[in-house]
Amino acid sequence: MSRSQNVAVDLHNLLRASDLRAAAAGGWRLGWSELDDALPGGVPRAQVTEWAGPRSAGKTAALRQLVKSVLEAGLGAAYVDGTGTLTPAPWIVGRLGPGGSPTFWVVRPPQPAGVLVATEELLACGIFGLVIAEGADWTRTPVVRLQRLARQSRAALVAVVDRPGEVPLAGLRIRFRPQAPFPVNGGRKVRIQGKGQSGDVTYLQELPYRLPRDAGLPDRRPDSL
Repeated sequence: MSRSQNVAVDLHNLLRASDLRAAAAGGWRLGWSELDDALPGGVPRAQVTEWAGPRSAGKTAALRQLVKSVLEAGLGAAYVDGTGTLTPAPWIVGRLGPGGSPTFWVVRPPQPAGVLVATEELLACGIFGLVIAEGADWTRTPVVRLQRLARQSRAALVAVVDRPGEVPLAGLRIRFRPQAPFPVNGGRKVRIQGKGQSGDVTYLQELPYRLPRDAGLPDRRPDSL
């Protein structure tokens, strides 16, 4: 079977689980009580969320928790990695969807301009409960069209950026703040704007950061050359 045929089979298998999407209420919870309490209903579906912060501020670990929440609900998640730095293998060990199809997809466009093209395609297919996009130039992005696609597919669209305010028209903005020295106890701080509220939240980033049977690989690798 060719690679394109395999992809078609995987998409078909995931599509068979799409009826779960209608039954799932609200957004995706992160599993940290402080953040979940500050985000009633979780990270919202059917809209764009800005996920901002520099490296080592904790945003990738929180994304992993978000993906875990979606996978445990039996839905698919997709990550458009325009930076080429994500190491996805530990995120998916032992987690397969209907018919053995992968539930966590990583797409790496060869050019930065392809990030939003891939994001649109993933939202339009309607089978993912979460689509994450990183490495896009959001100043040149048709955000209104992406919002419409997220609403139609009932997916959460998370835009990962380094600096807050880069994503226009985001319905929710979560800013992960760096801390120095590195918090030994796992404590992290974020600022949440949206849903009629604005404020700082401190949470303890106690993972299950590593999923069962994880090889212990880092979530990020050095920037691609």
